[in-house]
Amino acid sequence: MAYEGCPFDVTPYDKSNLIKTPKLVNINYTNQDFWSMKSRLIEYIKEQFSESFNDFVESDLAIMLIENWAFIADTLSFKMDQIANEIFIDTVSETDNAFRLAMLVGFKPQPPIAARSMWSASINNILETDLVIPTPVAVDVTTEQGPRTIELYPADSNNDPIFNENLLVTAGTFINTSIVGLEGKTYVQSAPGTGNINQFIELNEGPVIWNSVRVHVDGVEWEQVDYFTDSQPRREFRVEYDPDYNAYVMFGNNRAGLIPSLGSVIDMSYRVGGGPAGNIVTAAVQMQRNFTVPGYNTRVPVTFTNYTRGEYGYVGDNIEDIKRKLPPYLRMQNRVVAGDDYEAFTDQFATEFHGQVGKSKAVLRNHGCAANVVDLYILALDGTDSLAEASNGLKRELIDALETKKMITDAVCVKDGVVIEVDVTIDVTMDKFYRKFEDEFRERTTRRVLNYFALNNWDYGKTLKAVDLIKDLSDIKEIRSIDVDFQTDTASNSGEVVTAKYYEIVRPISIEINFVYE
Repeated sequence: MAYEGCPFDVTPYDKSNLIKTPKLVNINYTNQDFWSMKSRLIEYIKEQFSESFNDFVESDLAIMLIENWAFIADTLSFKMDQIANEIFIDTVSETDNAFRLAMLVGFKPQPPIAARSMWSASINNILETDLVIPTPVAVDVTTEQGPRTIELYPADSNNDPIFNENLLVTAGTFINTSIVGLEGKTYVQSAPGTGNINQFIELNEGPVIWNSVRVHVDGVEWEQVDYFTDSQPRREFRVEYDPDYNAYVMFGNNRAGLIPSLGSVIDMSYRVGGGPAGNIVTAAVQMQRNFTVPGYNTRVPVTFTNYTRGEYGYVGDNIEDIKRKLPPYLRMQNRVVAGDDYEAFTDQFATEFHGQVGKSKAVLRNHGCAANVVDLYILALDGTDSLAEASNGLKRELIDALETKKMITDAVCVKDGVVIEVDVTIDVTMDKFYRKFEDEFRERTTRRVLNYFALNNWDYGKTLKAVDLIKDLSDIKEIRSIDVDFQTDTASNSGEVVTAKYYEIVRPISIEINFVYE
């Protein structure tokens, strides 16, 4: 399905391709350990000082001094290699260091996003006056990841939450379906203004949901910005995150961003949560609360129900996400020109309430009158490793964002990518001796299969081959043979090979692993 009437059956003139960059590997810590250092020093002494020293008994004092030197050299060498690894994005292993490298070049990892669902509020009897329900209405739910809170707000025409209004069941009606539920919990925190330049305040709770911080100074709301307005101080604040997505509210210096005056009252509200735990199923919650209506002697029961599933919850970028996103971000240089620029920008695009892009593909049309038209096929991230059709809200915000980055002569047509759903069956043959270890081998096999199908390992147009999956499983030496079969909705595109067109991507729907013992 195309967005805004874009045609779907267009033969591309050219497709963007991934840039192949040399992959750095960790600096190899070999021949620099304690025993290597000791043996090399002993060999050196034997070669250079054989006439003056030949006492290499382990209990000798000289050997003790050699071992002390080897220990110091071992420690220093390891630390030097470790530091060298931590200054490259390809080999960094600590999240704190990955965040520092990202900040060094202006890249901001994606903070947590709250799952969103649509709700209804219904009453049993129609009232003659409006039923006003103060927001947020907190709903406690139990998920596989533990208890979570979903807060209910009125929804606007785009189904975005309105944070400063109450819910209403208007007079003469018994239901309101324009309610949006956001996973997470609201906290309020206050602090005094110090009058100092670059004042910052650490928020007490975390992880803080993306774009959920609201700041009022002496009752006046200030605007959140990515960068302070230089040479024109305004009522602006910034939010910075640490690797655990705890947040810090930052103020300016009166040249770029105003300083809250000494003794002013800084009120901050923010939401804590995020992640796929809020992706509840449809009608998973049905909760009843009682509310007072002016003019009625009794409290009115209101039933809240989620009539859509929860979606778009995201836990925030981890170190692997940063290592994957940072190189394309640098190549893009904050503008969209080439096809890989479109993909780099789109793959990292996220919204507050309409999800984020999971995979994109940019192609150029194959006829002269449309030489400036870029077809952008997208699919939204669904959960942690699945794809779904993008909502119109996500497409609309993506187009608006591209307008500020692309060449003015480019025309962008956003279309829906196509997911080829595949049922995977794997038959593993092993010696009957290993029957009692089936749980262990099943876990090892499942882990390798899931890694093979990990979303980061797939792109549009990639062919699924049984031989590639078998190759990934072949390092389990106890396995005698492996048979793999793929089944799709198209019989001619099933079996040992599943092909995909340039706007299609393969995703597994079910994975069945069978063990046969001989």
